[in-house]
Amino acid sequence: MNTKELANKYAELLAAKDKATMHPDNKGYEWKYNQLSTLYQDAVLKTKLPKEKLAEIEKEGESLHEQYEREQEEANQFKETYKNNVLNNLEGSKEEQDFKKAYKHKVLAFLDKEQDEKQEMEVNKDKRNQQMEAFESKYGYEKVYALKKEVLDDIGEMDLTPSQRERLKEVEQDLEDERKIKLGKNKKKDTEIEMEM
Repeated sequence: MNTKELANKYAELLAAKDKATMHPDNKGYEWKYNQLSTLYQDAVLKTKLPKEKLAEIEKEGESLHEQYEREQEEANQFKETYKNNVLNNLEGSKEEQDFKKAYKHKVLAFLDKEQDEKQEMEVNKDKRNQQMEAFESKYGYEKVYALKKEVLDDIGEMDLTPSQRERLKEVEQDLEDERKIKLGKNKKKDTEIEMEM
């Protein structure tokens, strides 16, 4: 066995020792540490190296172990960051969540309007509409349409009365009409620009 292999074995032994120390209740880690310790001691005895050379090898093994630990830490940080990014993308931004909440509230208020004769305070209604308009001006209609569609799908999965289902269909149809109008205007503008060129 060459010195590089012996240094690697020592690094493995140190990693097993760390795990056994960090998890004293886990007998598997302790068993693995004992096995690696025995293998390492056997390898040292077979090589018949002087103590100075063995000390150099163990120092190299320690540095390999530290390098491995740093790489593991960096990998764990990367995984954590990536996981958080994916979760944030799945949940959407706070602005998207606020928009969806406001739109859902607006649609639910429309569905319940005649049924319980609830009248929403104008202040809340105006504030919600302003938030939705600000979001649309910032992100564009395509994003707004996708979010509205998600909200309507969520509402469609709720337990609604037949009259509420009818109203929901009206809202969905209005959304499709609105989309055709807004995107139709954009397409006409694009066509006009191309014709002018």
